[in-house]
Amino acid sequence: MLAEVDAADALRRVLDAFESLGYPRAVVEQWSIPAADATDLVAALRGPHPTHGTAPRRILEVGTFVGTSALLMLLALPDAEVHTVDPNLPLEVEFNAMNCETGRADLARRTQEVAAAAAERLGVRDRLHLHQGGFSTDATFAGRDAVVPAIGAEVLAAHGPFDAAFIDGLHFEQAVLSDLVLAARGIREAAPIVLHDAIGYWGAPVRRAISRFLETEPSFALTHPPYDELYRSIAVLSRESAADGNDFGSRAHRAFGGSADRLAALLARAIATQLPPVHAVDHGEAARVATHLTGDGNAPLLVVALDALDRTPRAALDATLRALASPTPAITPAATPAAANPSPQADAMLLGLTPPGESDAACTHSRPLATTVAALDRVGFDAFDAVIPFLEPFSYPLGAGCVLPTRTSFLSISVIAIRRGTPLHAAAIARGLDPLDARSARSIESARTQRTHDRASLARF
Repeated sequence: MLAEVDAADALRRVLDAFESLGYPRAVVEQWSIPAADATDLVAALRGPHPTHGTAPRRILEVGTFVGTSALLMLLALPDAEVHTVDPNLPLEVEFNAMNCETGRADLARRTQEVAAAAAERLGVRDRLHLHQGGFSTDATFAGRDAVVPAIGAEVLAAHGPFDAAFIDGLHFEQAVLSDLVLAARGIREAAPIVLHDAIGYWGAPVRRAISRFLETEPSFALTHPPYDELYRSIAVLSRESAADGNDFGSRAHRAFGGSADRLAALLARAIATQLPPVHAVDHGEAARVATHLTGDGNAPLLVVALDALDRTPRAALDATLRALASPTPAITPAATPAAANPSPQADAMLLGLTPPGESDAACTHSRPLATTVAALDRVGFDAFDAVIPFLEPFSYPLGAGCVLPTRTSFLSISVIAIRRGTPLHAAAIARGLDPLDARSARSIESARTQRTHDRASLARF
């Protein structure tokens, strides 16, 4: 049995094996998993795994290409075997599709042929199981000129269930989504699904697919590195949710640095600029937006809840929204209509929302915006993307002198929710605000998460 090695050494040995086969490192590294991602992939697979307690023995991989990641996993996890699915096209087809430099490498060989040869040199061929075809789709990077049969269901039936899955196949949104849906059917209850290129320059379509998956599979939680740690693109979907991160104040300070204390005033200004005068009350102590707003008890009532939904389980989402929309007398000051009505109905809510996934920014139950929009619709509210567009002129990726420097995705898809049928709702529509639907919510979340990565990139220069 091979001894366990660390990820960096395993990757080096894999690249050496390719080079010995006539594929120079400069060529190989174009389609090699980067060192930082190799480390994160192995760490995600090694655990800890609270349910089964050990590293996975049977791993499903979607997207072999020439086997870099599969060979890495086999070296780093000496008790594991990998079943990997790939169209197994000639290297010339793959390289042309991706516009790669080829050097003098032999491009007539098929991808899995190269993987098998490298596995032989590394002594892991007996644990590498190659399956030729698409996983959930017949599409390939090469387009309609290279269609292959989808064999994923057959692989799952013959060799599942798996202890882990690694998705690194076709990076188009619909392909990643269908790969996720199918892979989730073929893994054990507590098994992680690891994805490559979930954030970063390749990450937009992969991330959109993950969000769509989470809309229908709320039992999974997403985690990935902070956006400002560039060139780390591994994400993990798992039913074993990690504990919530730091409290609201710590997350705000990490996101905005010394400008965190400006957040409440800027949020209040966003409301006052885009809505008629409202009377705001804070839900809890997350932010003191209400103290920055004018408006007496006869004005429309707005509840501020910046840290409630990120910590609310999916099963409790509707009930939490209904509770926020009917603030208790303990939250609502006596000067408001609550003095006469023990269950005043809020006209609007300012909801702090963070996209799922980012370490030290998101919480366990951070969810796709489309999920929250649908829940608000069920309780009679429309969501309006009126917060972040207002804050954009106050933020800047470079320099310490800007009003609200942004370093993370914290609160980056926050919304104002307004009860339908109220004068405030009519006023918002009259002022040009458009309610969100599922499609626009997905587009906004995709743009915000990608912009967070781009800002982190700019800040490095």
